[in-house]
Amino acid sequence: MTAIAVLAVGASLLSPAGRHQWALSLFRQPARYTVLSFNRAWALPAAAVAGQPIPVSFTIGNHQGHPVDYRYVLRASSGGRSQVIGASARTVAAGAAWIVSTAVRPACPSSPCRIEVSLPGHPETIDFLVRLAAAAR
Repeated sequence: MTAIAVLAVGASLLSPAGRHQWALSLFRQPARYTVLSFNRAWALPAAAVAGQPIPVSFTIGNHQGHPVDYRYVLRASSGGRSQVIGASARTVAAGAAWIVSTAVRPACPSSPCRIEVSLPGHPETIDFLVRLAAAAR
């Protein structure tokens, strides 16, 4: 039985695909990923005045192993309607992070309003809800 096992392993090492599978199984492979997170998430407001600026800060971290062109889109949505309230793009070097600090002015038709940050082409999204009060006249 041992001889058959040794022959099977030896045969699998003869082909490039077999060696590749052994390498994947035996050696740690680097994880490639993108990080998207709010900076100081606890400071995001739970309530705001419609149309007034809300400071938002988030970080996009590149752990892909090579430079990546990232594009973020900020959306405000409520009641089934969504509108883009900000967007930008930048190339982020491998191992680096892009810290974005901006102010958004949500004008959702109803409350609460969901503010979402997404990275088109990447599965990462983050969001928060804010209750909007009408602006004083």
